[in-house]
Amino acid sequence: MEKFKKIFEKYRVYLTRPRIEIATVLLIAICAVSVFLLNTPKKGVLTLDNGALVYDGTLVRGKMNGQGTMTFENGDQYTGEFNNGAFNGKGTFQSKDGWKYEGDFVNGQA
Repeated sequence: MEKFKKIFEKYRVYLTRPRIEIATVLLIAICAVSVFLLNTPKKGVLTLDNGALVYDGTLVRGKMNGQGTMTFENGDQYTGEFNNGAFNGKGTFQSKDGWKYEGDFVNGQA
């Protein structure tokens, strides 16, 4: 505590109201910009489960969101919309065995 008091006394002359207000405004601006940048969709590739799943598409905060393609280890492939890491919306599931489903998906279910 004594060390903190010494540091505070040393820099006390610089802690004026206008400087504190400017620092506060800058901190708020930095926080606002960081929130915007963290939620910006980015293109990317995710490899999950030691390569058993490969996702190529839009990522938001490291999760599959937006358009993308999920390729499974056995050769199955889903192309379409993702939301919060799951098939959600319009998409096409193509099986390695040749059958295909095109339509709506909700929380990973056809």
